[in-house]
Amino acid sequence: MRGGALSGRKTDGTCLEFLSAPELQRGLRSNFHWPGMVMAATDENAQRLSLVARFLGWLVVAVSARPRFTLWCILSLACAAVGVTVSQLNIKTSRADLIDPAADFAESWRKYTDTFGATSDLIVVVKTKKANQQLIQEVVESLGEKLRREDALFSNVLYRIDQRALRRKGLQFLSQQQLQRTAARVDRYAPVVSNGQWDLLRTDRLVQQLRSNIQRAEKDGTASETLYQSADRFAQSLLRFQQQVANGQTPDQKTFQSPLPDLLSIDATENASDADVAWLINADGNVGLLQAFPIAQSTAVNENSPSIDRLRELIADVRKKFEKMKDEVSISLTGIPVLEHDEMQRTTSDMINASLVAFAFVSVLMFFGFRGMRHPMLAILTLIVSICWTFGAAALTIGHLNILSVSFAVILIGLGIDFSIHFLSRYVALRLELYETPDALRLTAQTVGTGILMSALTTALAFGSAMLTGVPGLAELGLISAMGILLCAAATFLFLPALVALSDQATEIEQLPAPWSTEFYRRKIVAWPVVIIATSVVCIAAFATRAFKYNDGTLKCLVEYDSNLMNLQDNTLESVQAQAALNASTNESLLYAVAVAPSYEEALRLRNEFRKLPSVGRVSEMASLLPPDPSAAQVQLIRQLRDRIYSMPRSTPVIQRPALNAVGREIENLYFVLRDSPNVTGRASAETLDQFLDGLSKMPGDQASDMLNSYQFMVAGALLAELGQVATATTLDPVIPSDLPPELTSRFLRAERVEGRESQSWLVRVYPKGAIWDAEPLEAFVREVRSVSPDISGVPIQNYESASRLHHSYTTVGVYSLAVISLFLLFDFLRPGQKLLTILPPIAVAAFVGYTMFKRSGEVNPHLIVGIAIGLMGFIATVLDSRNLRDTLFALLPPIAGGAILLGVMALCGWDLNPVNLIVLPLVLGIGVDNGIHLLHDYRRQLQRGSVEYSPSADTVNGILLTSMTSIVGFGSLMISAHRGLFSVGVLLATGIAACLYVALIPLPAVLSLVARHQPASLEPVRLRTPQNADGETKAAPQKSRKAA
Repeated sequence: MRGGALSGRKTDGTCLEFLSAPELQRGLRSNFHWPGMVMAATDENAQRLSLVARFLGWLVVAVSARPRFTLWCILSLACAAVGVTVSQLNIKTSRADLIDPAADFAESWRKYTDTFGATSDLIVVVKTKKANQQLIQEVVESLGEKLRREDALFSNVLYRIDQRALRRKGLQFLSQQQLQRTAARVDRYAPVVSNGQWDLLRTDRLVQQLRSNIQRAEKDGTASETLYQSADRFAQSLLRFQQQVANGQTPDQKTFQSPLPDLLSIDATENASDADVAWLINADGNVGLLQAFPIAQSTAVNENSPSIDRLRELIADVRKKFEKMKDEVSISLTGIPVLEHDEMQRTTSDMINASLVAFAFVSVLMFFGFRGMRHPMLAILTLIVSICWTFGAAALTIGHLNILSVSFAVILIGLGIDFSIHFLSRYVALRLELYETPDALRLTAQTVGTGILMSALTTALAFGSAMLTGVPGLAELGLISAMGILLCAAATFLFLPALVALSDQATEIEQLPAPWSTEFYRRKIVAWPVVIIATSVVCIAAFATRAFKYNDGTLKCLVEYDSNLMNLQDNTLESVQAQAALNASTNESLLYAVAVAPSYEEALRLRNEFRKLPSVGRVSEMASLLPPDPSAAQVQLIRQLRDRIYSMPRSTPVIQRPALNAVGREIENLYFVLRDSPNVTGRASAETLDQFLDGLSKMPGDQASDMLNSYQFMVAGALLAELGQVATATTLDPVIPSDLPPELTSRFLRAERVEGRESQSWLVRVYPKGAIWDAEPLEAFVREVRSVSPDISGVPIQNYESASRLHHSYTTVGVYSLAVISLFLLFDFLRPGQKLLTILPPIAVAAFVGYTMFKRSGEVNPHLIVGIAIGLMGFIATVLDSRNLRDTLFALLPPIAGGAILLGVMALCGWDLNPVNLIVLPLVLGIGVDNGIHLLHDYRRQLQRGSVEYSPSADTVNGILLTSMTSIVGFGSLMISAHRGLFSVGVLLATGIAACLYVALIPLPAVLSLVARHQPASLEPVRLRTPQNADGETKAAPQKSRKAA
């Protein structure tokens, strides 16, 4: 039916006198015939509507007939979806959740986590501007005690190692040769302690003895590196002591560096030290660490969030305690759980902000595009309901979001609103053609409904093909996005018509906004198709040649793939900055591989093999901390040392006060000898002595003499302390795991009884020599450690496998998406009798080939099977009607050509693909093909009405332009993100959609216009109904076919 002004009127020319001026002007401007002829055309076209179009028309009529009841049901469902989301939807931040659990490396990781747990350490980094171990120890001690009291949130708090039990057995860590050297050194210093010959430790005597040894060795040609290292040690000891005194510090025995060769030297990593407690402090003394395991809280959305948040509160408390030292010390938190937690927090925050910005700008753009507020608000309400449904569907089907699938909301904002825009554009155009609201809604569903449905299906299939990749994280994103797209389309046909029916029931046609005129654009496209096509081909080819390079028979894409996950992070995050500081100042890395050995001997073997690898920096394990039982020779040497030291009479050091001139002269003589030495270490030692002599000359005589006297007594005290250390390290009881602190053993050893016998698991951590966030060093590290232990696991292996598989999976998604979209387009364009004939035989042939391949080799090449099916379908379609295949290729032109332009821009600007922005590729494919579908449906609709040329209809152009602009604005809002991965997604999607828009509105309409002009492609004859007058006489047929919709 027509609008109210025409209801019940005659259909002859006399009705003109009853039309209002605005109605008459619109009728003339639209170049339409009058009501009787229109209704006839409409009825005639209705007979040719497809089953899908008729069903969509019936559905829209049904929901718009009772709009209040429909809205009540749909809004209730949306509220229920919100409730399900709040109660059941969780967030997983671990990258381990993205990988295929059936993969070999995932199986190794599962075995490791079943034994030692999946949690990595939270790492607190305490850093001072200058070396200040005392301050670091105080800060770490204060924080560590707080964490020990929070046993519901933290476990295995490690910041110091109690070595008293190990020190009593320290000599067991030495080999027989090391024990012999220790015994010789004890004998060398025995006269000093036993006979009271303390003057042998006078500084001038030590310098004189060292100089004589060097001169004699150089003369004989027997000078060794060890001798020059002794000189360097002596020079460093003097200079460091002098600087401490000059700076007003009071040297103590703990920080004093003795110039004497060590009696007993065991590396701290092997759990021996000069102190009862070893702190996790670097060699420079300016960085200390505290490590703790977070205890997962199953009730939290992110199970590690409560522990991380509480730890940050405790760090804030410690900062307040050391407020006066804030310029000297900094405390920060990092670790793999913290990086993942902060990334998810930042991503979620960025997504919320981007969504709000996208909503705001998309709303403004729609208000501008529709030249009003009512219809854009209806589209936005439809989008909100669709997103609520999608959240509920995700909660019911998957139950969680991961760091990839959390981005689906922005995807729906950018894509889901397109359906409403196309629907409303066509509806408003029909209302302006004087159709009443119910008829306009029905005709909208019957005309553009199939295009909307086809766009939704192709886009959903493009996302759904991600489920074929075998990567759970990507498959979940694909499934949620596909469900969201389909739900957006469903809301367009169920919710939006009810809203329109309710809001427009009292709206007169004069109150509807007139759409933007595109007459100038459409006229130019039709007038100059060849010029436009030629110019566009040159433009697209120019960008494509920048993106691809043909070399040695292969076509290579010049856009790089950056798998470095740290390049995606926000550099302002504390955890990211702490991780960088940790790598720069210590040999501690957040990334390490883990191997589980079934026995003590195997753990030692793995340790030794890993240490030989070029890319390995260090190996951390517990087996080497438990030496084998000492041999009989070692036991004898240990007993001799114990007896020798305990039999020494102890005397109080009495050392003559040094003569300043004599000491200065001897040190200067040593300086000249070392300065002229051919050894690099010797010359470096001379420079150190030169600094000491300069400082000594600037000190007052009394102060210099006191300093040297104190130095001598510190040397004597160090000797006595070391003899005492040797004496306490002579216990012969075996070293057992219980001698180590539980915070250490819990990290590296698990023991359990299986079938009546004890089973042990020894953990070996393999740390890289340098940063392995980049692809090349990561690949080298993984390849080398796997050469020792093929089933090794850990975060580096996960990063390597997930990055490579993700890259490959997105390529697979692109191939499958293109194949599925092509099939659906071809199926849509085929006539009813051709559909089964084109689809079924190729599927049967592909299935037979796949079955044969599986029987022969046990494997199936999916790419080959898909290629065979696509090729056969294209061939059959070409034989039956080449225009169907041609139209399919035309519909694919925007995503393919737009994608080439995007890659060219990326190559020109130096933009890289990364694990986050890879989602851009299927998105551009889905968005671009939507534009192609709507243009091809418009093209075929015009030809079916008998048109001999093609000009894009105004509502189609406005719809494509508005949907693309809203997508650009929606996805472009991601550029406000601090997360660099999301920022890159926004940049690339805005660029890609703009490229697809250019192809859809410039070259593609020109191509279609040229094809229609030179090869009329009317797919079906249009039967024109001959109108009759009131007397039943036949009237002359109109010269031009009347549009029905």
